[in-house]
Amino acid sequence: MRYSSFEVPNVHNIRNIGDIIAPHNKKYFEGGDEREDKSPLHNTEMRPYGALSRLHVLSRILIHPRISLKNAAGLYLPIRLESGLSKVTIGGLSKELKDPKNPELVPVGYLHSDLPQSILQHLRWLLQKDQLGQDVFLIGPPGPQKRSLALAYLQLTKREAEFVTLTRDTTDTDLKQRREIRGGTSFYHDQSAVRAAVEGRILILEGIEKAERNVLPVMNNLLENREMQLEDGRFLIASHRYDKLLQEHSPEELERMRLVRVDENFRVIALGLPSPPYQGHPLDPPLRSRFQARDVSSLPYKWSRMHCKDILFKVVQLD
Repeated sequence: MRYSSFEVPNVHNIRNIGDIIAPHNKKYFEGGDEREDKSPLHNTEMRPYGALSRLHVLSRILIHPRISLKNAAGLYLPIRLESGLSKVTIGGLSKELKDPKNPELVPVGYLHSDLPQSILQHLRWLLQKDQLGQDVFLIGPPGPQKRSLALAYLQLTKREAEFVTLTRDTTDTDLKQRREIRGGTSFYHDQSAVRAAVEGRILILEGIEKAERNVLPVMNNLLENREMQLEDGRFLIASHRYDKLLQEHSPEELERMRLVRVDENFRVIALGLPSPPYQGHPLDPPLRSRFQARDVSSLPYKWSRMHCKDILFKVVQLD
């Protein structure tokens, strides 16, 4: 038994779902059978539930639209990048630039003159989170795209970078301090995370899905509270708490307490793979809640092609 074909009415003329189904309650079977109780809309065995539910949803959307086309039109405006010596603007967001204390720590060679819109959207999002004082997590498939995007943002904003690659062998000592011997004297040497926190740099953590359980408490405390207990007896403390203590104590007293101020410009950019499907540990919920995540899996072909050319050029130079 087959249904006879019928035409779909114009969606602009729909005012009720009955306008769609009412004209077709009859003559559903070949041979001119017009009994309504045997039509597919009344027969429980032949009623197209999926089609009717979609028609009901379509009817409600057309009758009560919730999207304003006037406001949505602005979402498709192209993003423009304006960069100067003292200010950078991306899509209406601006940031004042400062001269870095250590220019050798600022990445170079990651920005191009004709950046695609998708890259500008990622850069604008990073700038927005930086201004809000939030740490970010760039997630995507294997490849150098996430790292290149983070380093391009650092080059654009003239920010100094500290880099840490997390592996299964990474311990809390690799994030805090390492004991070294120089000239017959043993002393503690600050690692990348401590230097970035004290100097106000951006800490890039690559391979965060590989972090072991013994590293997570240190990372959580640094990300959430901006605090860290160091091996030499010093204690990193958040900038706003340190400034409150300055109202009651002198800088000399705080130095005797071994308190070290974490710079307010300190930020963390984590790079990682989604696990699963890729190999690694699923992010611990307390650690995951410290970040603002961004999916960078859909980078354009033009950006990837330019990046591969840069890598090939560097490899040729090394040879």
